Amino acid sequence: MNKHGIALAADSAVSISDGQKVYHTAEKLFKLSNAPIAIMTYGCAEIMGVPWEIAIKTYVKQFGERRFPTVEQYALDFLRFIETSEMLFPVSVQDEWFSSVVESVLKANIRDQWKKKLGGEPKSHCRKAASLLLQTIKNEITSLQKILPIEQLDHAFGEKVISDHAEIIQKLQDSLFQDVALSDEISDALNLLVKLLHTRQWFHPDHFSGMVFAGFGEPEPFPSLYIYSVGTVVSSKLRWAKADEAHVDRKHPVIIIPFAQTDMIDLFCSGIHPTLKDRLADILSKHLPHPKGKAPSKSRSKVVQKDVMTAIEKEFQVKYTLPLISAVEVLSCHDLAKMAEALVSLTAFKARMSVEQQETVGGPIDVAIIAKCEGFTWVKRKDMIKHGDATAFLMP
Repeated sequence: MNKHGIALAADSAVSISDGQKVYHTAEKLFKLSNAPIAIMTYGCAEIMGVPWEIAIKTYVKQFGERRFPTVEQYALDFLRFIETSEMLFPVSVQDEWFSSVVESVLKANIRDQWKKKLGGEPKSHCRKAASLLLQTIKNEITSLQKILPIEQLDHAFGEKVISDHAEIIQKLQDSLFQDVALSDEISDALNLLVKLLHTRQWFHPDHFSGMVFAGFGEPEPFPSLYIYSVGTVVSSKLRWAKADEAHVDRKHPVIIIPFAQTDMIDLFCSGIHPTLKDRLADILSKHLPHPKGKAPSKSRSKVVQKDVMTAIEKEFQVKYTLPLISAVEVLSCHDLAKMAEALVSLTAFKARMSVEQQETVGGPIDVAIIAKCEGFTWVKRKDMIKHGDATAFLMP
């Protein structure tokens, strides 16, 4: 983004079967009617079994000619639509996904960990088994309590989740922990765990989606961007949290933000690979000469590492980041589009050449630009068919 507008680019790769199969057919970039707003997705390609493409296009169809003062209001209106769409997410489907999420957590994080701790203890030691189970649950509760709460979902919502799904929770307890008698204390701890799963900014990795809303509010002269983490609908409430926001202004004339797989774009923007940057200070501090050949104390090592990183970051800021910002600041929207497409192509090329990671970025790249007066314009799209010098657009 710069003061002229926004360019967005998205690949078409989507993985299924725990990442074992990759298809290059996903739609990740969408136009919001005639408003100067784009919606882009990353992470899971679906929400509760419904492709984001279907959910977003259903929303776009009913959006009409409405306008909002800020990009954030467009985003919140969409999230409310998802939350209240009984056609897409009826209560029966919400219950199924609730059961699936809770069962997977209780299996992997509680039951399996508990049985590992229990080891070969004889079943007669039921008191010890119950004690270990309670401690395992409390450990998970402690971990969840360190995660920020979801602002719009308070304690009362947590209580409603337990009340609405009491029968499901009881069945899961009975099936997963049939080897031990569950005391009231254990049941209460399990209920607290379920509350925290749904009121904290924790999203099941298999169901997590990132959503990006970018564009112009009606009175806004420069573009803005909002990023949200989105989970599932539970008890008629969508679990979401604002992850970040960015605004072009006089102090911040250029903004470049990668999503999902970010290392190559970070490398381009900063001049150093993030993994190497994280290790560089430690590597240098270990190999710097020390007085009398003695290794420095831990406190001294930390001081050296901090000084080294400060110097490195300053050097890269001056030599790489600031010149890049100066160059991008004057680009037109179409030049921004070329840059955005090139960065996604670079990430896809890196994934293709890597022997250590799956090719989860690739396929055709969709590119769009948004300008204040012209609004949203497709620059490149999967369903464009070229005939010589002419280009036909096949719109849905």
